[in-house]
Amino acid sequence: MFNLSPFQLRDLRILDCPSGASSFVAEASSTQYQIKEAVGCDLLYKEDDVGVLRNRGKEDLEYMVKQLSQVPDLYDWNIYSNISDLYEARNTAFEKFISDYKVDRLVTRKDKDEITKYKYIHAILPKLPFENEKFDLALSSNLLFYYHNMLDYQFHFNSILELLRVTSKEVRIFPCQKPDATFPDYFNKLLDNVGTRMNNKISFQIEKVSYEFRRGINKMLKIRKSE
Repeated sequence: MFNLSPFQLRDLRILDCPSGASSFVAEASSTQYQIKEAVGCDLLYKEDDVGVLRNRGKEDLEYMVKQLSQVPDLYDWNIYSNISDLYEARNTAFEKFISDYKVDRLVTRKDKDEITKYKYIHAILPKLPFENEKFDLALSSNLLFYYHNMLDYQFHFNSILELLRVTSKEVRIFPCQKPDATFPDYFNKLLDNVGTRMNNKISFQIEKVSYEFRRGINKMLKIRKSE
């Protein structure tokens, strides 16, 4: 969904925020991708009891499938052949996440209070516990813009600035559309104000992605810092 090939990810320090119960960090941490570091942060990661987290994840997955089954025409079923196929794919990804999260919580740390020792970090936008430009690339999916009705302009402004603060090269946000495939009313104003705050040392690009599960939701916002 971010138009990134494994080659483009090589040797990068990547932040996935919010990461949720996705398998991105688990898969990116494998040696085959040669990624320098992959870190996920989410409200979900406050939970150390993996059993509780697993039950919550299963409940969320069941709820998601139930909701989608009521409005199947809103989705493109070329990616998943049917609801059962979707469930199996999401459940496989969830199990990869749970296994990796369990290892991450069980590994002995030299300093339990040193938050950056973990791959899965409890953190919430628009305030992240990372130093400036710790990461090369920040990815953010299925939060900003999509939940425009719950997260206001100021939240978006502060969150994008925070993602830029902890990133040295680029931020990618998918989708940058509302569920009806339109852009929020404040979209252009937001980009203008973020650009001004960053002294116009960033560039914006709206890019169509190949991933389109919900019909019409296929636009990503790419924000690149000047060299």
